Amino acid sequence: MAYHGIYERASDGSVWGRTPEFDGAFGAGDTLEEARASLRKGIREWIEMDIDFGFGHIDAMPDELIEIVDLSEMGGGAVAS
Repeated sequence: MAYHGIYERASDGSVWGRTPEFDGAFGAGDTLEEARASLRKGIREWIEMDIDFGFGHIDAMPDELIEIVDLSEMGGGAVAS
């Protein structure tokens, strides 16, 4: 399973990440690296809660996290990593 991370720089300079696959899973940090780590944690927590409560949306943790990084607000183009 692969999920996408989309990142934007806020007006205060912080970086926020979200994923279209999971409403409510997000991450934030002072740097892109911090936001990426935070978003990964948010996705894992979302999935763990889904599995623990038996909602049935997810049946296993993902093997990888594919990220689409939107750097348009950071002076660059979108990149995948």
